[in-house]
Amino acid sequence: MKALATTQNWGDIAIFVQQDGFPLRLMDALGTHISTPENVSNRLAALTENEMIVESDVQSPNKLRVLFRQGVFRVYANLTFPFFKNLQARNEAGFYNEKAGQWWFPASMEAELSGVTPSIKSIFQQNSSGVKDIEIGGKPHLISFKKLPHLDVFVFEVFDKKSIFSVLDSIMNKTLLASFIILLIGLIAVFISIDSLTQNLLRLNNAMNEFSKNGSAKPLKIANNDEIGQMAKVFNSMQGKIEGLLQQTQEKARMQAELETAKEVQTTLLPKMKVETDAYSLKGYYHPASECGGDLWFHNCTEDKIFVFIGDATGHGVPAALITAATRSILSLTVEEGVWSPGKTLTRINQVLCDVAKGEKMMTAFAATIDLKSGKLTYANASHEPPLLLPLTEEGRKVKKSDITLLGDVNGKRLGHEKSSAYEEASVEFKTGQTLFAYTDGLTDAINEKGEAFAERTVFKLAADASTKGSQRGIHDQIAKRIADFTAGIEQPDDITFVSLHLRESW
Repeated sequence: MKALATTQNWGDIAIFVQQDGFPLRLMDALGTHISTPENVSNRLAALTENEMIVESDVQSPNKLRVLFRQGVFRVYANLTFPFFKNLQARNEAGFYNEKAGQWWFPASMEAELSGVTPSIKSIFQQNSSGVKDIEIGGKPHLISFKKLPHLDVFVFEVFDKKSIFSVLDSIMNKTLLASFIILLIGLIAVFISIDSLTQNLLRLNNAMNEFSKNGSAKPLKIANNDEIGQMAKVFNSMQGKIEGLLQQTQEKARMQAELETAKEVQTTLLPKMKVETDAYSLKGYYHPASECGGDLWFHNCTEDKIFVFIGDATGHGVPAALITAATRSILSLTVEEGVWSPGKTLTRINQVLCDVAKGEKMMTAFAATIDLKSGKLTYANASHEPPLLLPLTEEGRKVKKSDITLLGDVNGKRLGHEKSSAYEEASVEFKTGQTLFAYTDGLTDAINEKGEAFAERTVFKLAADASTKGSQRGIHDQIAKRIADFTAGIEQPDDITFVSLHLRESW
């Protein structure tokens, strides 16, 4: 033991004997130097049977003072653990002295951890060891901790879930260091059960090495309820959580790949975003709230007719995307069959959606046909936001909201709500120089970083200003730029879609 203490630089350990009628005398010493102040001798003499006093400071965890009595023997030790000092220098682990309320954080995370000490302390109060989830800076982390009961000190480390494997080796080393401290305290206490502890530590080390190399290991079965047994439970818990995280990551990656594929497929269902001829300018805008959207717009153009459709399925994501895909198929059939009636088109879509969605998913929609020769716009509506028909401007006259025509004279039930629904048509004059603007509620419900809505009033104001300035043909680009600046990359609650049709005055 003397050779081991000297070689590994444990510090100083002295064993005293105090028999009845005789003063305290030194029996033996481990280490290179021992000095016993008078107050320490008095404290040794005052110890009761099997009493142990352990004193530490998280600011200098590499130093440990131990006083212990068993029978006529007194043990006094000033232990030094260089690896604890190295641990602090590497800025990896933190310490918390429960009795003194002292904290020591790694410099690399001091700013973040100092703000969540109440949360960490609450975790320590519930468990003496374990691996728990904790949120730091809005990001998910894991905290691995162990209480050294004789020291009233928690040793802990916080790490990002994403980099959990990169720090696994570091966790194992720190766990083994904590185990070694417990083993030393056991050695000081007459080295009780040293063989059993050594065997359990070896099993724990082998299991950790196996997990580090292969990513999995058999659960440890250590029946002892001592520190090693508790650490085995921590290891089993940590292994189970890591394996669960890996499974979740793999499943999420698989689902993400499928959603990306669905997004690519859905994109192919959308028409060209811009059609320019001598007679008209037709533009569309589509921005889904997730990988798969629930909005749809469509057009069919010939030399003398234009058919325009815009729809919004309830919700967004994959279920809503399936509704838009079914609707897009029906629209393709109407083109093949030469159906131009907006009312008949909505009626046919409604019947199919009622059969497919069984009333669980529905869609609002607006459909219109423009006869370029007669200048007539015929439309039907299925509970969709009424589109705007911007007026022709008179020089010097300011256009107001009341001057803008809302195409809301006819309005039926949502598509997919009731199979017997029929959709009436209405007609208005559509003159050259005018612009039709249709949109889904995702445009008016769009929010900025302050949580403010884009709102219907913004759409009407931009339309009125464009009409006043005689720039109706530019209303689409103005709203597209304004909504992009307004949302500024903020995740939106709904898909944003709008379409505009401007009849050129010169054709």
